[in-house]
Amino acid sequence: MSPVETAAVSAPATKEPSAARKRAVALAKADPREKDCLVRAMYFESNRSSEAGLLGVGTVVMNRVESARYPETICGVVGAPRQFASGVLTRPMTEKTLPRIQAIAEDILDGRRNESVGSAKHFHMAGMRFGYANMHYVTVAGGNAFYVKGERPERRRIEEPTIQLASATSTPATTGSIGASPSFASAPLAFAPEAAAPKLPTVQTPAVMLVRNAPLPPGRPIDLDLPKPAARAFLAPPKADRRVATLLTSDIRGSLSSQ
Repeated sequence: MSPVETAAVSAPATKEPSAARKRAVALAKADPREKDCLVRAMYFESNRSSEAGLLGVGTVVMNRVESARYPETICGVVGAPRQFASGVLTRPMTEKTLPRIQAIAEDILDGRRNESVGSAKHFHMAGMRFGYANMHYVTVAGGNAFYVKGERPERRRIEEPTIQLASATSTPATTGSIGASPSFASAPLAFAPEAAAPKLPTVQTPAVMLVRNAPLPPGRPIDLDLPKPAARAFLAPPKADRRVATLLTSDIRGSLSSQ
């Protein structure tokens, strides 16, 4: 049976979670196509540089395998209509990151889980927010926000999920649980508005100061965004009305004598 044919298998009327998980794991160990379906879900639905995100998607797949609301095989869960990425079972995958994802998928089949995801069976792209009252977010990892639908995890509603960010340096996959990471409020672009850019101060360079203080002819300072001087500052000074009288020696009364 091909993965597409396996995906058409409907969920049974009743399902015991532990027995359903064991059957799905045994089938994946025997049929490489079942493991390939798990790898494909992790490959197309998570940031491939985030181990926490890859584990989160794999945890959701296995949680659905154990649930009576979903098919009892991995390919049946991944290939269900409108549940995972379009073409998840048929689109090509590059060889660059496949070995690492396959190793993490093998760990999931051996029982490894993202503990922050817990029993969540749903996720969507981080940065989106929906106002439904039955959506209770538990964590953000690998570019996805994971949430429990219709029930409150640990008998309480989790308002702010934990954040799991990919580290700058890649580390080899080790068997164990993934720990909680920084708080939700410190994660960028995860349900929080982007911070406003700081306003830079105006730099007054010598060239700017020279242009602003340079004298300009009348009628020309507007194009340099300078205040236009008052018109009276450029008026010609008034002419002085001065009259000089020329006196002749004959007009001087008396005589001049040397002493």
